[in-house]
Amino acid sequence: MNIQSLSTGARPALRIGVVYAVVSGLYIFTSDVVLALFVPDIKELSQLQTAKGLVFILITALLLYVLVRRHTRMVSTYYQQILDTEREAEERLRRSKQEYMSLFNHSPLPEWLFDSDTLQILLVNDAACHLYGYSEADYLSMTLRDIPMPEDIPILMDYLAEPEDEHGKILPLPIRHLKKNGEIIYVKVKTSGVLWNGRRVQLASAVDVTAEIAQQQRLADSNERLQRAGAIAGLGYWTNDLVHNKIEWSDEMYRILGRDPAVFRPTPDSLRSIFYPDEVFDLELRHFSEDGFREYERRIITSEGETKWVLERLYLTRDDNGTPIRLEGIALDSTRRKLQEQQVWESNERFKLLARATVEAIIDWDVTTRKVLWGEGFQTIFGFNIDEERDFWSENLHPDDRERILRDLKDAIRDPKRERFNAEFRFLKADGETAFVQHRGFFIRDEKGRATRAVGAMTDLTETLDRMHKIESQDRALREIAWRQSHMVRAPLANLLGFLRLYRDQKAAGGSADEYLDYISVSAEQLDMVLREIVEQSTGHERNPM
Repeated sequence: MNIQSLSTGARPALRIGVVYAVVSGLYIFTSDVVLALFVPDIKELSQLQTAKGLVFILITALLLYVLVRRHTRMVSTYYQQILDTEREAEERLRRSKQEYMSLFNHSPLPEWLFDSDTLQILLVNDAACHLYGYSEADYLSMTLRDIPMPEDIPILMDYLAEPEDEHGKILPLPIRHLKKNGEIIYVKVKTSGVLWNGRRVQLASAVDVTAEIAQQQRLADSNERLQRAGAIAGLGYWTNDLVHNKIEWSDEMYRILGRDPAVFRPTPDSLRSIFYPDEVFDLELRHFSEDGFREYERRIITSEGETKWVLERLYLTRDDNGTPIRLEGIALDSTRRKLQEQQVWESNERFKLLARATVEAIIDWDVTTRKVLWGEGFQTIFGFNIDEERDFWSENLHPDDRERILRDLKDAIRDPKRERFNAEFRFLKADGETAFVQHRGFFIRDEKGRATRAVGAMTDLTETLDRMHKIESQDRALREIAWRQSHMVRAPLANLLGFLRLYRDQKAAGGSADEYLDYISVSAEQLDMVLREIVEQSTGHERNPM
């Protein structure tokens, strides 16, 4: 019983004493005064005072009985209430202890009760036994030092040495715990002081964050790989918080756009100074499609004045009401590709000009994809419409030459040492005429010798062959004319010369030479006839060389 209960019980007794003293004093004083006024006889007064005293004793005894009894009842009721309250408190304490032990044992978190000084484990719950693999008996022979990795014990001891507030304390960083099977897990530890079996002990709980840390590590590794990939690919990332008007760039964005991150601050005004003045920069949010995507490729000017091409892909995020709240995008340095495209375009233009200027039909064949680029010669020389998707080459090989040419081409493709393919064959034009062509080509092969590309040119030799045939015919005619000159002309000419010689000799001798004039005339006519035949033969060959 405490001092407050004692003082509470003394108050009624004091009140009874005070009431008794006041009533007794008033009764004695007033009764003596009244008797002295009305009873002058001393003897009678003495008898009355004796009787008055007896009455007083009787009345006060009765009054004391009533007061003491009432007070006794009150005290008895009060103490009964105290006993009932104590029993209820003990019952609540017992139920609270049972509930606490139930919560302790059924907590999903591993928990230990341990001595604050020796760190001896006093009690352990089922979750700690299940997660760590130790039995309750194992734990009761262990201290809190036996659970962490040896390298992390100093961290735990420094943590336990720090003071705690009324809510306990939490270890700032995860530490490693060792299971019974040797597995290592990462946990967050919290401790707090509790009262257990009348003594002050510590309650420790652990949250397994191994999966969380592994996920964080995977995210960190993924982010690092993404950053590396962005640096390798020249890919930058940026965001624009439209609500707070805040623009953020990745490190690669500064490198791509040629700006120093220590000096340059990406703002709408500063961004306009990066791009070429004549480049259209339309970022009106209302122009974004429903899927939120847009794409640009523009020129920029670096801080050193260098011109670069940048490809941007943008994505606009809207809230549930359709209001734009975030704009983000990636930027890719496309300068090299743009220059390569320019070189390819220039090369294609040169190829087109060459194809127009040449008298050859050029074929560019991708052996892997079977895609063929037909030169304009197939239209200008052979009359085909090259806009049609057809195999102009193999379809129009002359039937008598097709099998031979296709076989030779296959053999050339299969031979890894063959670099060229040359052939002459007949080719059917779009109008059905036959052309004599010469095909010259070469192969591009990979490191294994497989043909990946073939480039060739076809030349129409029809007119050339006609001219060659004409020249050959004229050559035969000239040889025949030469033979006639050397054989047919020589005989009449020799006769003519002989008769002229005889005619002069006869005249010189003074004789008659008229008979020789007839011979000379006949020989001249024979010579003229031969010359006419030669002229006719020469003229006929010129008109019909075939």
